[in-house]
Amino acid sequence: MRPNLFHSGGVLTSAIQAQWASVRAGRRWMLLVPAGLMIALGATLVLTGDPPPARTATVELLGHQEGKGCAKCHEDQYKSWLKTRHAKAMISLEAGKEIGAKKKASFKLDPNKDYTEDPKCVKCHVTAMDKGGYKIGNRRAERAFVGVGCETCHGAGGDYQPIKDKYPKDDFPRADVVKAGLKYGEMETCTFCHNTDEDNPYPEPDFEVEDYDKGLKESHEHTKQKVHPIREGSEWLYEK
Repeated sequence: MRPNLFHSGGVLTSAIQAQWASVRAGRRWMLLVPAGLMIALGATLVLTGDPPPARTATVELLGHQEGKGCAKCHEDQYKSWLKTRHAKAMISLEAGKEIGAKKKASFKLDPNKDYTEDPKCVKCHVTAMDKGGYKIGNRRAERAFVGVGCETCHGAGGDYQPIKDKYPKDDFPRADVVKAGLKYGEMETCTFCHNTDEDNPYPEPDFEVEDYDKGLKESHEHTKQKVHPIREGSEWLYEK
């Protein structure tokens, strides 16, 4: 209820005036907070045409764009990845593209048809579709997660990057970041898409260890770290 601002003589007292001013200020603040959030959201929509990609409670993705996300620190790996088939995976789904045309035809898919909005195809040509990453029709998410990128093989960077940030010299314990979600390109990650599942338009019954090794080698340039020694068993990845 609005306070009575007048005493019996009808004159506004300074004490009550101050009280009401405080109440009004409080109400303005309560209105400004949600208004500010709406303005911020509106700015996102105006600038990009889309809301930011959804996040989940346990997975925080960084994305991969030049100078952003994973590429901000791993520039060499990012630039070499751009030249790979994984980076160009979505192009192979576009209509009339030479990349992927033969494979489309071999699986009785129309090379001149656009499959970039077909979820069955797209899920294996992008990073974390509908899991906080790529989202069909969302341009922000499409730019940040197009192609089979870093976090497809290495897990959601936002889950383990906070641990790495605590070590300015990059001498973080590997066991700690692995526990937080860092992956080193396990075979199971590859077979999520390279398989013979019924809904896979590109079944690969012959995907073997050799294919896995070749995929790792071609995924991006592997450069020796200044602090950490090469992981045992992966020395071959660093051979030129």
